[in-house]
Formats: sequence, structure tokens, C-alpha cells
Amino acid sequence: MATSASYFCSLCQEDDETSTAVTWCTECDVFLCPECQKHHGRCKTSKHHQVMSLHDYQNLPEFILNIKNNCEDHDQKYEIFCSFHDAACCVKCMKDKHGGCKGLVPLVDVVGNIKLSAHVSVVEKDLSNLLENLETIKNFFFENLESLQKQKAEGISKVCEMRKSINEHLDKVENCLLNDIESEFTKTRDEIGNLQSEIESKTIQVEQKQRDFSKMVEFSTDLQIYFGLHKFDKIIKEEEKYINDLKCANIFCERKMNIEFLLDLESKFPEVKMFGKVLIRFSPYNLQLKTKVEGQIQSPQIPVLSKIKPTIKQRLKMPYESVRTTGCQILPEASGVLFIEQQNKSLFLFSNTGVFVREILKFQNIPSDLCYVRQNEVAITFYDINDVYKIDFEKNKIVKKKNVAGECFGICSFEQMIYVRVMPNSILVLDFDFNVKNRIKLLGTSVTRIAVFRDKLYCTDWNNSTVMCYNKAGEKLWSKNCDIINPFGIDVDRNGFVYVACKGNNNITALSPDGTESKVIISVESGLKAPFALNIHRDLSLLVVSNESNTSSFLLSIENV
Repeated sequence: MATSASYFCSLCQEDDETSTAVTWCTECDVFLCPECQKHHGRCKTSKHHQVMSLHDYQNLPEFILNIKNNCEDHDQKYEIFCSFHDAACCVKCMKDKHGGCKGLVPLVDVVGNIKLSAHVSVVEKDLSNLLENLETIKNFFFENLESLQKQKAEGISKVCEMRKSINEHLDKVENCLLNDIESEFTKTRDEIGNLQSEIESKTIQVEQKQRDFSKMVEFSTDLQIYFGLHKFDKIIKEEEKYINDLKCANIFCERKMNIEFLLDLESKFPEVKMFGKVLIRFSPYNLQLKTKVEGQIQSPQIPVLSKIKPTIKQRLKMPYESVRTTGCQILPEASGVLFIEQQNKSLFLFSNTGVFVREILKFQNIPSDLCYVRQNEVAITFYDINDVYKIDFEKNKIVKKKNVAGECFGICSFEQMIYVRVMPNSILVLDFDFNVKNRIKLLGTSVTRIAVFRDKLYCTDWNNSTVMCYNKAGEKLWSKNCDIINPFGIDVDRNGFVYVACKGNNNITALSPDGTESKVIISVESGLKAPFALNIHRDLSLLVVSNESNTSSFLLSIENV
């Protein structure tokens, strides 16, 4: 930005004079010295122009300085505003381009007191939310990196522990085998030693008999030799029998020690290239970001109930012949759809393409409704107990329970809070760790399902065929019962339109945010029969609806055009 000494009066420069400027006229787009400013302020055509000091001018952002007060096509002053095109125009523009447009108003009526308008507050809030969202995302990645650092350290520790465990186990197995080798060697050595002793004893005896035989032949009479030979034949037969007995008993087998490994470690170990492998899993995370402020002034397109045109994206076939699905939930990024089923007391998962994936859990009690909490967790209510369960649907296990001291039915979540319909007449507000934060009193004991969006709470009253809207203080704002029979599931899209599963009508009815307008968006003609539960993914404009006792459900696109 240039210094103030660099700006000279635009009018003086036209007369080849140089006077230091002190102000800038926003409408004439000229710099003015004190003298010219005085005349500028007295002239009828310019005395009402807005001027600003040079200091304020220097503080303007560069893109503001580049904004022109005159039409680029005709170089004439902007005087008219076309609300249809959301554009400023000059008189010639109005004739050339906007002759058939409705809603042409003087530009001064639009920009007058603009600083005090709601649009300024909205943009200011959006910028604040945007900055806060970026900070939230930065913190998310920072915390994720910290978590990964801890997981890395834990992983290294686990590998070392595994290696230590393997070493200890191999040492133990090795010692056991070495002891077996020593034991078998000792046992076999003793057996051979005993045989050696017997043979040694026999050898001494035979040697003595051999000496006796020589003496007999040398010194005995013929008769004595005759009888002596028979004696020696008998001795020889006995010793030969002893040798034959040893032979028959396989005593003469050579003992060889051979080590046979139960596991072919020598050949298997070269195949073991790693202890395990590292996986980075992408887990859905419910990052709570601020949404854009709606209802901005001069918005060219405003969502209209009549323009909702739902399209059936998938038909989901239930995995059981007989079902009663009373709760459903589209997972973040539409990564899958969860259903609560009462006949089989189960929670099961479908893929985002409508294919049944698996049954996550079977319960002992009858599940009623569910809502997404965070990451891989959902909260579930039950008809026959006063508990709310938190379920990890990736690990297929219950991670927490909360007794709410009353029969609980509908459940939903919004902005890191869980809302539970607890009989007879309240909505219990819990944080994601199941700590009680508030209790909202409601009239009516037949309220079954609830939905929360922004500062409003929406309910369906099954017995009285009524849809109701409350503020979070429990004050009723409006109710709707015309053309609605036995409403059950309820949810709200990102534009504030309310969607109701009307079992008695066999349709899904959409209501305007104030409840004054309604429209049937899908009916029995599309195959819908006794719709019971529904859920909306607001970011992706998807709606899932389940029939009460039918084997199919629907996934719809509900984009408002």
C-alpha cells in the first residue's frame, strides 16, 4: 500500500496541478484535496456522495479498491438492482438485458444501511464459522497425528514383546528337547551297559571253560574225556541259546539317536518374511463442523418443498424372511446402512450398494431405535428394558450401558448430543459419554420417534396421528395432523424440511419447516408398504426408509432442486 504522500487530488491533476489528497469519494472514484473537497461537498450533484479519509481508504482490501461504481459494459453509474439475476445494472443494462425481469428495484434501496443488514451478520457469521471449522480440522489432524505417534510406539512395543515371547518360548522348547536328548541317551546307555556287563561275565565264564577243556584233553582218561565232551556240549548249547535269545529280542540292533522336529522349522522359517503387517484403517469420524448460515439476503435460490423430487437409488433386501425393522441409520460418507430388527433381535449392516454385509449383534432384549454417535459407535434403545447401549459396530460388541430410569423409544443425535425419548413425558439429553446434560419435558405419552435439527425438536405421536415441533425448552411451536395416519419414523433434511413415515397412509410425507405445507414424496405406487423407520444423511441428501414387516427397504436421493 502506498503512503498518503503518494496520493494527489484527481481534480487538481486535471489542471496540471499537484495537491495532496486528504479524502476519496467512493461514488466519483476520485481523490480530493481540502479545497476540492469543499467544492465537492457544496455541489448539488455530489454533496450527498459518501467520502472517506485517506487513512480509511488505505485500510480497504485490494479487491474492494478494484470494484467499480460504473457498469463495465456501458460506463454508466449503477442505479438498478435486479433481484432475479442478483446483479446491479445501469439504465442501459436494464433496457438491454433486464427488460423482462421482475423485481427491479432502485439500487439505493438494496444497499442502503447495508452495514446494519442481516446479510452482513450472516457473512460475518459464515466467515467466523469457516475459520472455526478450519481450526477444528487442524486440531483433528494434530490429534490424529498424536494418536498415530502413540499407536506407533505401542506397535513397536508389541513387536518387541512378541520377539521376546518367541525367544522365551523357543528357549523353553529348546531346553525341553535337550533334556529329552539327555534322558534318552542315559536310558539307552544304561541298557547297553547292562548288556555289556552280561556279555563280559559270559566271556569270562567261556574263557574259563576253554581252559578247563584244554586241561581235560591233556590230562584226563578217555572215559573222562567222553563224559566231559557231553558236559561241554551242554554248556555250549546253553550259551548259544543265550545268544539266540538276544538276537531274537533285537538286542543286536544298533542304537542311533535321531532328532525329529514336530515342526519343520528349518524349512518354514525362511518362508516367514515378517511377524505381521501394518495397516492404516480409515475410520469414519463425526467431525462437528459449523454449517453455513441459511436464509441469506438476495439468495437467488430458496429451497421449495414442491421441488423435492426423490429418486430411488437402491432397494435393500432384508436377510430374513420375516422382519420388523424399527430403526435405521445411514453411516457417515454413506459407507453403509445399519438396521435394527425386532423379530430376530439383531443389528445388521448393508453396504452402500445395497448388499447385505453381516449381522453385527444379536440381543437378549428387543431393540427399538438407533442413532450414530461417533467413529464406529451407535446408540441403541430397547422396548423391554430401561437401558441405552453404545455399540461398536466394527468390533461387534457392547462398549457401554446407561439406565435412563424409564421406557425408552426413539433416539437421535445432533451436534455431539444424544436425545432419547423416555416415558412418560420427557426427552433425555446425553453427551456422547452418556452423561446426562438436560431433560426436556413434553406433553403426550404416545410420542414414539424424535428428530433434532438446530434449535428445534420434532416428534411423531402414533396414537393421535400427529407430527409436532417444539423448541428445546419444551414449548410446542406447531402440530400437524391433517392427512397423516399413524406417523412413526421422522427426520429433517439440511433445508429444515421434515420427513415422516406414515404407516397408515403407506407413504413418506414431507412438511415445510413451519408445518404449514406438506407433500407426499413416495407412496405405495413405488412399492412402499407400511413405512416405519427412516433416517436422513443431511450432507449427501440421502434418505433410507424401512417397511415394518416387509423384506425390502429403500434408499432415496432427496436433493431439493
